Amino acid sequence: MHAASTFTRLRRWFHERPLPADTLFAAALFVTYAGTLAVVFDAADTPAQFGLRETGMLALALAPIALRRKWLWLAVMGTLAALIAAIVFDQPWLVGDNGITWLVLTYTAAAHRPLPRALVLAGAVWMPVTLSVLLYFWPVYSGETATGGAVITLLNLAMAATACFVGSVMRSRRRKFTELSERARFAEERQEALAAQAVADEQRRIARELHDVVAHHISVIGVMSEGAKRVLRHDPEAAEEALTTVNQTARTALREMRDILTVLRQGRDEGGSADLEPQPTVDSLRALVAQTKDAGLPVRYTVRGEEYPLPTGVSLAVYRIAQEALTNTIKHAGPQARAGVVVDYGDTEFRISVGDSGHGAPVVSGFSGGHGLIGMRERATLYGGSLEAGPRPGGGYLVEARFPKNAHLQGVTR
Repeated sequence: MHAASTFTRLRRWFHERPLPADTLFAAALFVTYAGTLAVVFDAADTPAQFGLRETGMLALALAPIALRRKWLWLAVMGTLAALIAAIVFDQPWLVGDNGITWLVLTYTAAAHRPLPRALVLAGAVWMPVTLSVLLYFWPVYSGETATGGAVITLLNLAMAATACFVGSVMRSRRRKFTELSERARFAEERQEALAAQAVADEQRRIARELHDVVAHHISVIGVMSEGAKRVLRHDPEAAEEALTTVNQTARTALREMRDILTVLRQGRDEGGSADLEPQPTVDSLRALVAQTKDAGLPVRYTVRGEEYPLPTGVSLAVYRIAQEALTNTIKHAGPQARAGVVVDYGDTEFRISVGDSGHGAPVVSGFSGGHGLIGMRERATLYGGSLEAGPRPGGGYLVEARFPKNAHLQGVTR
């Protein structure tokens, strides 16, 4: 792993610095080529034909390779200058003897430039090369017929075409790799965004659950404890009954909070099944109404229409909306208020209404004034429903949520 990481960093370093990388590449070519020629001439008992002068000219012939990515056209002009010098001074070693620099520059043009520009650059290299081979190098150094020169020229052009083709293939592969990398990066960013959104949604859901559990039970506890305090001296039995309700409500709140926290812990690291109380549903509204009555708020519970099963999520949302609405009634409606809960099983929609005869709580436009109203609206819209809350024309306050009868078939909306 350490070696692979070091290689990756080294590769990235050379990719970001083309001039040092290509300089090392040109030096490696020179060492390999010069060493091979020295061995060949020594084996042929003609070491004098490849001495220090020839080695120096070979280095000059390969030097433009060091500029191939940083300054490609400068490298081409350097190569053409070496070609002219080789003809003028009659020194073929100035072109590297076999034209390896021409092939490398041709490959580079095809690998790093668009095809039209690569063809222009290749023509700028190979047209002078072809003319020099036909008119000078072949007749002077071989002394053979023009037919042989034509064959050599065709071989050179075939090698040039091969270098150009390989370069274009590498460019296509590089572009494909870049495109795939961009797609992978986009997919990763999208996945991170979706994960962040999921976390935010889960945080809001947990906040709603905690708010509903805590707000309702603490409100009941507050009302009952205040009532117990008032009647403690002259009606101990009523005070004891109120304190019993406080005790039961506190235990219920602790149990529900424990269930929520257990789900969170096991969802993160335990992976076991939780021994939890069932989630409240529409059927739990009667118990909620009874508990609210025990808190001192008269509540009338009414069911309309023929009952039918609701999806689990909708049923929980209905319970939590009613719970929050009754909690707000306890806190804001006043001591003489009365409340009513109406559950309506309609043919096309299900409706839950919670109204009271008190003075209610102030409502800020857009439900931006309280977490309870925000939570109720989010629960309703989560399952394709709607929520209306506000003072009633005849006095009091009304919270009404509507859910399509087939909400579970409509998918989740946000």
